[in-house]
Amino acid sequence: MSAANPKVFRTLNERAALELLLAHGTLTRAELELHTGLSKASSAEVLRRLEKGALVRKAGHKPGNAGPAAQMWELDGSAALVAGIDLTARGVEVSVADLTGRVLVRHASQAPGEGADAVEFLTAAVETAAAEAGFVLGDLDQIVLGVPGVVDAEGVRLSQAVQLSGWSHLDDLSDLRERLGPERFRLENDVNLVAIRELAEHEGSSFVLLWVGGGVGAGAVLNGALWRGVTGRGGEVGSVVVPDRVSRGRVYGPDGGPLGALLGTRPIAELAQAHGLTVEPTLQAVAALLADAPPALLADVASRVALGATAAVGVLDPGMLVLGGPLCTAAGEPLRALVAELLVPTGLAAVRVVTSRASGNAVLDGALCYALDLTRERVFQAGTAGLTPS
Repeated sequence: MSAANPKVFRTLNERAALELLLAHGTLTRAELELHTGLSKASSAEVLRRLEKGALVRKAGHKPGNAGPAAQMWELDGSAALVAGIDLTARGVEVSVADLTGRVLVRHASQAPGEGADAVEFLTAAVETAAAEAGFVLGDLDQIVLGVPGVVDAEGVRLSQAVQLSGWSHLDDLSDLRERLGPERFRLENDVNLVAIRELAEHEGSSFVLLWVGGGVGAGAVLNGALWRGVTGRGGEVGSVVVPDRVSRGRVYGPDGGPLGALLGTRPIAELAQAHGLTVEPTLQAVAALLADAPPALLADVASRVALGATAAVGVLDPGMLVLGGPLCTAAGEPLRALVAELLVPTGLAAVRVVTSRASGNAVLDGALCYALDLTRERVFQAGTAGLTPS
């Protein structure tokens, strides 16, 4: 049997220390020993190497102990920087954060108008956000762009981005990849990013996120990991053929049609009109209506939502269904209760129905979470061995 490689053990010990500091915020050397089982000398050596490599730094002293106060250590956030981007028809939002997840800046830019060049616009937005944080584009270690469209499983190509029809240059994003850095740039579907953000609230679990906003989409998380499917189309429920079982405003009958024609801003606005209610087909107006919807309208919306969830729940048996997106959030607990009630007699495996806990721009937050996950995996796995000598 060959002797163990000391470099491997050194890197494993460093990774354990970095992960513990990320989880706890700050630790003393003695606390690091307790959590890792390392000796006093080994833990001190690990901290020395990580500090020299600018991966950790001193964080004051721990009060309250008899004798000299113990030195505390924390992750050095400046060891890596990431950016998350949310692109919509209206514009773009960019967040820049350090390795600890501390958001340094949030930058928003409105779309300049129909036919605007997405590559030029996005490049400028990321450069501006980096500059506002005190850095340049080349300082960013990972960039994740969230888009409402079909993204291949490798995060390279975008297709069927119907909701981004106002932008030009979206059919080929190779120029954007080259400008932002192909080794650090990744595309991701917007609802998948919301599922990643939601995973922070349900760590290690399995669930299906059904998202209803301007359109409808879904994200599947199995055993704590996002399921994209073989081609990247996992969660594209808008094209799934379903019947329409509502009591008023029926779009089609038993032969069915795509779920995307039943759920989303415009379909629900049309459903409201069938109930005798006038509402503008905008996200804000429909959300305001659903926040205090008449029982009959809410029952029809719940029927469509439950129908959209049955296929995913029946096949994946996730144990939990998360209702997300601006319209599900606006309808809140009344919608959740109705959907849960409708799923009980279906014969499907029991599923807990909850409303999403994500608030604000969940797509942007999910992009930042994903960028941090990718960067931390690389940094923690390499440790000081992966640092480039200055």
